Amino acid sequence: MKNTIKSVSVGLFALAMVTGCAAPQPVPFQLVDAASKIQKGTLFPGDQRIEAVIDGQLYKGFYMVASGVAHSQTFGARQPLSRNTVATFSSNSVRAQLVSDQGQRLLCDFLFESRRAIGECRSTAGAVYQLSADEK
Repeated sequence: MKNTIKSVSVGLFALAMVTGCAAPQPVPFQLVDAASKIQKGTLFPGDQRIEAVIDGQLYKGFYMVASGVAHSQTFGARQPLSRNTVATFSSNSVRAQLVSDQGQRLLCDFLFESRRAIGECRSTAGAVYQLSADEK
């Protein structure tokens, strides 16, 4: 009985390790135009790729999450931090560029957190799409 429980425990631990190291799953989203027509797309968080299909035309590209470096300096002898402090930060603000096989461009700005996103995309032809994803 002890060996069976030990084997099951080891098996569950191994399964947790394998699934915990799995690549992030794709996040489906939708693009809604001014006429409320819905188009589909997918975010690929593992390698920061993005794809969308608009009126049958496939757009592919990449996205980047905003990040930066902050520097601070303290003055006086009673400061708890060292004189110079550097911190790297990232936000959930994202910018994406997609291109179709025909050379049409789609530029997107959105917020992305976990499996949720909200923002907008603009085509070079002037179309505006509301981007949203809400997978729980």
